[in-house]
Amino acid sequence: MTELLIFSFLVGAVLGQRFRVLVLLPLTFVMLLAAIPVGWMANLGFLDGLKGVAFAAIALQAGYLFGSAARFALAAGRAARVFARPLKTAR
Repeated sequence: MTELLIFSFLVGAVLGQRFRVLVLLPLTFVMLLAAIPVGWMANLGFLDGLKGVAFAAIALQAGYLFGSAARFALAAGRAARVFARPLKTAR
């Protein structure tokens, strides 16, 4: 389950770099649909599979938040460099 959480976090971080927040809704739904057969193949109970999906959805959203914050931090750094104020020097 740890691998799933790490993967979900990284996917969320990549999506946070490029897309708006509404991309998380269909992705969470697809993840829920994919978790049902995977849970059956791994001999997990329904509640264990549902718990894994819930944690993966939380990790996906946390990754999205991290990726979005990184995008804005990089944009602020670029803006500060491009629109630098001229220094006033005393003569």
